Amino acid sequence: MTTTMRTDHAALFAVLSSLADNKQAIGRRYAFWCNGAPTLEAAVAAAAMTQDELGHARTLYPLLANFTQAQADLAQIEPETRTLNYALSFLDHDFAGWSDFVATNFLLDTALTTFFVAAQRSTYEPLGARARKILLEERIHAAHADGWVRRLMKAGGAVRATMSASLLGLWEETLCWFGPEDDPAMQRLHQEGIIDATPDALRARFLHTIMPTLQAVDFEMPVAFDSENKTWRVTQALPWGRWDAVARRLRPQGQGAQ
Repeated sequence: MTTTMRTDHAALFAVLSSLADNKQAIGRRYAFWCNGAPTLEAAVAAAAMTQDELGHARTLYPLLANFTQAQADLAQIEPETRTLNYALSFLDHDFAGWSDFVATNFLLDTALTTFFVAAQRSTYEPLGARARKILLEERIHAAHADGWVRRLMKAGGAVRATMSASLLGLWEETLCWFGPEDDPAMQRLHQEGIIDATPDALRARFLHTIMPTLQAVDFEMPVAFDSENKTWRVTQALPWGRWDAVARRLRPQGQGAQ
């Protein structure tokens, strides 16, 4: 596998920036709940997960220094000075409650993990090495997410309604993060062996991971299982008109493509 970096690789720079910014933003949002989680056990888990997510970001940001896009503005390789924002818009604001924490862990962090799984044997070895290390820590995060979604959804009443609203609030943007199937950046990464799947395949893998949990709690989403191909697919049109293909995030409602 090659480790040579083409410094003008805008597609890889954008995706690495998105991974780093999302991990950094997740860590910051998690940090607020180290003292505000509903149980002591949850607070301890939140503290550990905060450390993990910020650590993931710290391993990814230095990779940006190899790219022309960052060399023109060295501030972009440090989270404290970075002015670009490639994190999902859902993370622009504090979580409204514990259910937002759980939804972020269950949906967004699982989506990012799906990408890292696809990058384990990356032809860009610095990403592959980081992906393999991150995946070791994400196993615990996945178990945490599954347990809390089941617990809150099975509680019924207002608790279930609040958890449902958090899942719905993050659903579309998480699915969009992989990009449309013809996304030039993701297609290029796939063609060059940096990841081993295209956007639709990544989305299907993500759905394969989360749907057993959602089925177990009788939470219906606009997806269907293709029994012939043994894969899940989205059945509702995603809001691509609001998709920012560079920052990999949705623009606010009413603000279309620019």
